[in-house]
Amino acid sequence: MHPTYARHWLIQGLPDGAKAALYAIGDLVEVAVDDIVIEADRPNGHLYLLLEGAFKVHLPARGRRSSGRTLAHRGPGDLLGEYSFMDDFQPMAGVSASTPGLMLRIDHDALRELLDGDIALGAVVYRNLLAYLVVRLRSQDEEIACLMM
Repeated sequence: MHPTYARHWLIQGLPDGAKAALYAIGDLVEVAVDDIVIEADRPNGHLYLLLEGAFKVHLPARGRRSSGRTLAHRGPGDLLGEYSFMDDFQPMAGVSASTPGLMLRIDHDALRELLDGDIALGAVVYRNLLAYLVVRLRSQDEEIACLMM
């Protein structure tokens, strides 16, 4: 088990067996600089737990915007694909690797099956996911407030 995974916020509060079960349904994926992890406006069926490297979240080029705009940077301990996991919509933003990286890629359907099959495991993982999304939302609220001053 990767050391960053062992400390990942998504699995905090889980017993060791549940952590191992979640890890086992994923695939370790290495990425190179500029590899595309998630494409905007394309179906995404995976959740990515970032273990190593740096990643850029960006809007695709559209209309008068000839190149994508960077929205955020993500790294070890972060998550990608969580919106698509929650709502099954296509992502509006893309993600690419800024450096070589390593991530645990978990299929949405396999994760749902695991979480639905163990109510206690599901409760902890969904609670942790909600906490992560709230932290990100509050951070975005602060950024917007600063821009409006």
